[in-house]
This record gives sequence, structure tokens and C-alpha cells, in this order.
Amino acid sequence: MARTQCTVCGKQALYRCKYCGDALCKEHLAPEMHWCVAPDKYKRAPEEEETAPMAKPTEKRQKKYDTNISGIFSHNYSYLLLFLISISFVLQLLIPRYTGQLILIPALVMERPWTLVTHIFLHSTRRFDHFLINMFVFFLFAPMLERKIGSSKFLLIFFLAGIFAGIGWSLTSANPVLGASGAICGILGALAVLMPKMKVYLFLLIPMELWMVVILFALFFDVLPIIMGSPDGIAHTAHLSGLLFGLLAGLRLRKT
Repeated sequence: MARTQCTVCGKQALYRCKYCGDALCKEHLAPEMHWCVAPDKYKRAPEEEETAPMAKPTEKRQKKYDTNISGIFSHNYSYLLLFLISISFVLQLLIPRYTGQLILIPALVMERPWTLVTHIFLHSTRRFDHFLINMFVFFLFAPMLERKIGSSKFLLIFFLAGIFAGIGWSLTSANPVLGASGAICGILGALAVLMPKMKVYLFLLIPMELWMVVILFALFFDVLPIIMGSPDGIAHTAHLSGLLFGLLAGLRLRKT
């Protein structure tokens, strides 16, 4: 029988959270050590009721799970956004004028303010890596942030970071811009503040804490190219603007 692994560190899990369903080891049993969907309930419930030993799901729980399978996007807005962005990319490939109607053009932002939001759902159709890398990073980190702070606050950070990225780009460049990179940088910035010690494998090889990875990527992929004036076609100021918003949002959430 395969042993159940802790959702945080991968060690053998001994308990299962009754609120979020995470399998946990003893080290990450405390509510502040894992990204539970209901941390307020931990404060009100006695410790012995917070978790239960690992066990097979009862027939009643299994039935409830089966009846709710159709609502996969309910309170999983990160996956819904991933789906919508993917659909939007397909529409870009199929409809010639689709991108032109939704792309953010700094000179026209006052006439077309909706593009501060719609550009988030677009990606370059000439560079599939632009879409694939963004979606891979989003898939890894967006659900974590949503589980940590809740769906409503997650949506607020995602869209405001994307808008902030669009504004930052519009103030520094006249070229059109598109992509979810600024919004994703906002997600990473918020996570780096709320969960700074979360282990991340840089390039899938080097274990590092999340806050270190965020700083390294910001320096080498955005700050240095700006200083060197490298015309690489990447919206570096949009990335940094979204990241700045995410860091500020994370600090605000951490205080409250």
C-alpha cells in the first residue's frame, strides 16, 4: 500500500485536516503551518477536533464528494481562470481580430480602459512558450494563494496586480502589451510575503525558499535587463509593477 504524503513537505502523513482535507505530518499539523481554507475555525475549535487520524473516507463523505464533482470550479477560481485564459488563447488562434480588440495599447488606454483587464487573458501567438510558462507557473502557485487567503481576496489580488502591471507599463512604454505575467508576479509577491519559507525547486533542481526565488527572478529577469537596456520584447516594468502590488497586498494581508 502506498503511503500517504504530507501535502506540504512530502513526508509520511499521519493526520488529515477536517476543514481543507490536507494530509499532514506532525510538523505541519498546526494551522499556521499549512494553507488551510478555514483558519478561523481552528481558533474556535479545540485542538483534538481540528484534525483526524488518516483513515479511509466514509461512505457518507464519499457520496458528498461524488455529488459535488460537477462543481469543480466552485471556490477554485484559480482553475477557472486557468481555463478561461486557455480558452482565450485558442480564440486568439481562431479569430484574427480577437487580439487587436483586447490588447492594451498605452496611447489608447483612456479610450479603451477595459483593456487594462482584458490584456491579462491574452498571450503572444508567435511564442507558445509565453503561454505555456505563464500557465505552468500559474498552475503551481495560484491555487496555493487561493487556499491561503480565500477565493475573493485571491481574485482581487490577481486582477488588481494585472491592472497595476498594465498601468506601470503604460507609464514607461508606448508599445502594446499582453499577457498574464504581471498578474502572476502579483501572486508570487503575495505568496512570498505570506509563505516566505515555502520550499521551491529552482529549475526543478535547486531547493530554495520562495522569497529567495522571487528576488532572484526579479533581479535577473527584469531589473538587470532594464539596466542593460536589452530590447528583448518582454514587459519588464509590467512584471515589476505587478510584483510590487503583490508584495504590498501580502504585507496588508499579513497585518490583518
